[in-house]
Amino acid sequence: MDQMKSPPRATGILVFLLALNILNMVDRTLITSFGTAIITDLNLSDSQFGLLTGLIFVFFYSIMGLFMGALADRVHRPRLIALGLVLWSVLTALSGVAKNFVQIGMARLFIGVGESAMTPSAISMIADLFPKAKRGTATGIYYLGVPLGAGGSFIVAGVLGPMIGWRNCFLLMGAIGLMLALGLLFLKDPKRGAMEEQDTAGGGDQEEGLIGSNWWRVVVDVFSVVKSTPALAWTMIGAVFLHIPLGAGQFAIVWLERERGFGLGEISATYGLIYIVFGTAGTFLGGILSDWYQARYKGGRVRFLAYLMLMVTPLLVFYRFVPASSVLFYVGMAAGMFSVSSFYGPAFSTVQDLTPVRLRGVMTGLLLVACNLLGLGIGAFMTGYLSDAFSSNGVFDPLTKALLTADIISWAAPASFIAASIYLERSKSKTSSPNLA
Repeated sequence: MDQMKSPPRATGILVFLLALNILNMVDRTLITSFGTAIITDLNLSDSQFGLLTGLIFVFFYSIMGLFMGALADRVHRPRLIALGLVLWSVLTALSGVAKNFVQIGMARLFIGVGESAMTPSAISMIADLFPKAKRGTATGIYYLGVPLGAGGSFIVAGVLGPMIGWRNCFLLMGAIGLMLALGLLFLKDPKRGAMEEQDTAGGGDQEEGLIGSNWWRVVVDVFSVVKSTPALAWTMIGAVFLHIPLGAGQFAIVWLERERGFGLGEISATYGLIYIVFGTAGTFLGGILSDWYQARYKGGRVRFLAYLMLMVTPLLVFYRFVPASSVLFYVGMAAGMFSVSSFYGPAFSTVQDLTPVRLRGVMTGLLLVACNLLGLGIGAFMTGYLSDAFSSNGVFDPLTKALLTADIISWAAPASFIAASIYLERSKSKTSSPNLA
């Protein structure tokens, strides 16, 4: 299996998917980058803006991600991505002409629906283009779109914003998306299971069987696989715990300005630059190093991820308490971004490895639901609630304590990944010793 080679077009497709993911993250984060201008122009309250950047987007993005994942296992994946890209690009452009909360809220909702088609289809395609030995690296490259796109949105806001205004920036990004959608119409869908051994690919009729099945059967199959594969279940549980501090990170700039002494807008550019540099490094190296670790040591990519998280934990704790003038402050900030970003390659490729070919798209969608709706949603809500509660009770630096609570809860993530690695090794032992009873 590890001797299999990717088709010549695999690298080109991966680069194109990366470009689409960058655009995906730019369009998703642009509203945050232009937050002050949008709040002022549309006369929004902070609660309304919080809904736009949180629940309105995340809820439908997560739920539709599961639906889109099931579709990705049934239909032509590049065309499904194209449909989603057209939808989110049109709605991004319409966001630029919104006049009130309801109009931009409806646009934001359907942007989430459109973007939910991207990752389940892309991750499934990557698994069919690259053998298992290279999947962590390939997935990590695809997820470079997260730091590059999120950071790129701040660059768009900082460079183009003063020149053409936030509304025209939204219109411009929508137009770019529509042009890229044309390329997807000519992209051939990779053969499903092409990078698997014949005995693990599920046979040649798997796609026909899935297409002929009903949705309820798909749901039953998914939960049956999760229940019967503890390594898969623990990997997904770890992903949820890891995303709790990511949800809390919605308050990062507020915390830096409110409780760490930075002036309004003073730290944003620096924060964005650190995110691009160390987020990109974490995403890229997380895939490469986890593939390297899996080829040489027990426990697979998830054990590597657990060790990495445990190594940076002390820095994350110090980061909350050391003065902003300290070098450790910026080291901790960079370490946190590196650690969290390194998650994508190891975790998503492990989920793909442990999932039958016929269910890879929907399993990716389920992972996105867990990460976004549970992890991000709980993290953001919990941090805001605790901050208000601590503040009303006179606790010093309430937001710091709320963020630290999310950090502590996230320690369950490496523990979950260790559990996943143990079950992973047990399953390998059973597979390699079929005559033992």
